[in-house]
Amino acid sequence: MIYSLRTSSNSLRRAREAAIEQAKQAFPNISVSLQSDDLCPSLVSRRTQSHGISHLLMPRIVVDASGPKAIRAGFGDRLKLLWQFKGTMRYEDANGSFEVGPGGALITAMGRNYRIETSYDYEGLALIFDPASRRSWQDIAYQELGKPISPSGPLAAAAAGTLALLRHHSDSPNDVRALDSLVDIALRSLDAEVASSRSDQPLSPILARARLLIAQHISEQDFGPDQLARGLGLSRRSLYNAFDRTGLTPATLIRRVRLERARGELLDNPDVSITTIALSNGFPDSSSFSHAFRASYGLSPRDLRNLKKLP
Repeated sequence: MIYSLRTSSNSLRRAREAAIEQAKQAFPNISVSLQSDDLCPSLVSRRTQSHGISHLLMPRIVVDASGPKAIRAGFGDRLKLLWQFKGTMRYEDANGSFEVGPGGALITAMGRNYRIETSYDYEGLALIFDPASRRSWQDIAYQELGKPISPSGPLAAAAAGTLALLRHHSDSPNDVRALDSLVDIALRSLDAEVASSRSDQPLSPILARARLLIAQHISEQDFGPDQLARGLGLSRRSLYNAFDRTGLTPATLIRRVRLERARGELLDNPDVSITTIALSNGFPDSSSFSHAFRASYGLSPRDLRNLKKLP
């Protein structure tokens, strides 16, 4: 299905109303507020199976997105990749706010409440996709969810290909495969950046031993730096001196290992309760686990499971 809209200087009011209606058709979970009387938004959108593409000329608008509305509309499990072409966009959700400039990007969850404010010269591209299509997508996308993404060549190439499919669309199954490939290019470019940053700081022997020891005691709530030091045969002071060279503290590593393992169990064991997963990974209760999980990944354990579910 394809929708299109172009502004008309002779019927600005009707064009503005039509633009808002068009935006609601493309994104049923949003409300749009125009911040200028002399500017008119424009939107070209296309849907193909589980994907949705929208080219956005949205000057001076405020968008409020409702997670519950997205879930009721049947795409609460979808993610949205937003490329920034021109202008600036301010993104805000329960975890904070930041600004995206030209060439940058953002991945957000349709099942999340958020607000976007655009500049007078805003132009962007949105691609809705299903992260459950590929496990590798989940691992990368959830890690980058709700964070600003820096410009890169592969990211720009994926945007250009997506825009080309919007402009030169057909009903061919090849379009779906092409979109899947473009999502893969965009996400793998992010994964390559993460891998590159990690390769600059190889895992030290002390960190490798510490990770193994933490995993062995993962369910013990009282396992902290003192217990880690004893297990490694170090004094507390020697432990902290060794960790100084890694850029981490012992407590940070313990929490990171707990969260990484819990995140994997949330995705791999949908029938196991969140409380059970929290307790088995050393958290005293589901509330403290959810707080730590959201602070690290930008969404709650329940949100992660909702995104993982197929329609």
